[in-house]
Amino acid sequence: MGISTYVGGQQRDSIFRRRRHTHRRRTHRYNHHQLGSEFFLDDNATLPIRYMTSQGGGVHQGDYIDIATPTGHLTFQVSEIEYYSDPADMWMAQLHEVFDTL
Repeated sequence: MGISTYVGGQQRDSIFRRRRHTHRRRTHRYNHHQLGSEFFLDDNATLPIRYMTSQGGGVHQGDYIDIATPTGHLTFQVSEIEYYSDPADMWMAQLHEVFDTL
């Protein structure tokens, strides 16, 4: 939210603006052999979303998750993510599948 001033009846933006943190989207890579030990992936049969739980910091909303399988790659984008309080680097994310290659 910026602070606006009115000069002569016209709105001018102030030089004071709230700085927005921009996050460069990263791709986090996993292998299907890690399923059940390094990460867990749950399906929802009625919705086109999946839920993933894993440990390790640095995953943010908008990032990509790439899982290598014997038949190719599954690629997801993080729609929402929540970190646990203990351990602090454990998280659960809502994912949606991306069909474009990275």
